[in-house]
Amino acid sequence: MSIQLEIRSYSGAGRHTHDYVQVLVPMRGAMQLDVEGQVDVVASQCVAVIPSLHAHDFAPSRDCSLMVLDVERAALAEAAPRLVDTRVPLVSRLDPFAWRLFHLLGAEIGQNARRARDAAPLALAGLRLVAPRPGHRRDAAARVTEFAKGCMAGQRVPVAEMAEGAGLGQSQFHAVFRAATGQSPKQYQLAHSFERAADLLASTDEPVAEIAYRLGYQNASSFNRQFKRRFGVTPSVFRAAGRTA
Repeated sequence: MSIQLEIRSYSGAGRHTHDYVQVLVPMRGAMQLDVEGQVDVVASQCVAVIPSLHAHDFAPSRDCSLMVLDVERAALAEAAPRLVDTRVPLVSRLDPFAWRLFHLLGAEIGQNARRARDAAPLALAGLRLVAPRPGHRRDAAARVTEFAKGCMAGQRVPVAEMAEGAGLGQSQFHAVFRAATGQSPKQYQLAHSFERAADLLASTDEPVAEIAYRLGYQNASSFNRQFKRRFGVTPSVFRAAGRTA
């Protein structure tokens, strides 16, 4: 193998290494990638490079599909693209021309896997056109963590704001967040919001309406309905039961 090209879908394989360079170009969905502790996001219109002998793991979205090039650097001699020569993990933005090229190659291989051998040299040529330049998607994993911490602290952080800060569309941010936590941003936010509400009801005498307002609800009735749907009782009954237990 000097170059092997495939379309792959991952479900996570545990931390591992290999003795070749691996290049990932997303066709669909997103993947949170951890290479030697450096966490990044592989999403639309970007390319990720994992140098040889670097331990890595990944958490893909359910719809994640990637064009994967496994490249034996020594077999390429002087013809190797600069991306393949990187000594550190890299996620770089693709310009529109390169993205269209890889997307077309991926679509063709997806229809006929036998074309991969013929397409591999063209994909390698496309990599020579890509200048290593990290994009702001490198902040996406940090934004997911920031959003999660905000939810745990009882903050109602707008998903649109987090997605924009991560350089992702909202659907991509949802995919990355679900890959990292197993829940959608809304599910995660609601779960921690009600955990916070239950704690406040049990440990303070703060009025229910004030707790609802603190957690971002515009009125207590909406909070009461959702609380009862989750716990089976109203906030007042929950508080009273805790006091008599």
